[in-house]
Amino acid sequence: MSRRVLVPALCLLALLWCLPAPAPAETRQVFAHLFTVPTDGAGGTDAAARMPAFEAWLVASFGGYTRLGSGGGGWKNEAGQVEIEGNTAYLATADRDVSKEIAARLVADFGERVPYVLVFPAGLFAK
Repeated sequence: MSRRVLVPALCLLALLWCLPAPAPAETRQVFAHLFTVPTDGAGGTDAAARMPAFEAWLVASFGGYTRLGSGGGGWKNEAGQVEIEGNTAYLATADRDVSKEIAARLVADFGERVPYVLVFPAGLFAK
């Protein structure tokens, strides 16, 4: 390689070497909460009328939510009988474990006897 090409190439490499590297994304600890909301309220009432207020509470309390979709499931009740119900799955994150708050709201708003709320630690990438 000739000196006319080598010197500018080395200068260019030196300049590129001096450029700052992109900073790694910062992470912070959050807690992910996965829970189900029944589509039928206690006593056969329609839970759809309560959903807007519940979702507004999720936004006000935790900054938002993700509605994962409709599904269904069954569980063994206190008497040992299997109960089948339709539900909607949700995901919400917070900077602490708020599963008891979510469970209390499910009991109060939807008449859930045994709320299903999973919580697990997660990392959130932030700028």
